[in-house]
Amino acid sequence: MLRVTAHVEDTTITLQLEGRLAGPTVIEAERCWQVTCAENPGRSRRLDLRAVTYLDQEGKAFLRRVFQQGASFLSSGCLTRAYVEEIIRSGK
Repeated sequence: MLRVTAHVEDTTITLQLEGRLAGPTVIEAERCWQVTCAENPGRSRRLDLRAVTYLDQEGKAFLRRVFQQGASFLSSGCLTRAYVEEIIRSGK
């Protein structure tokens, strides 16, 4: 299960994810991301991964896509932090 919450501020949008970013939940996260970005053009984009408990290959692909779209990440857990650092290092 994945809980998705959008936080819109003056200059930033943050999509907060809580739970498992895997399988069918990635489709929901992707949809929420696209809608939130489309409704709030011109704001910087951020994905909050601090409460993500599991990440599969589809979840990793989603993170690469949003990074390529200019998103930054908030991550503190070992699971997401290691993968986010890998994405940023590789520039992909």
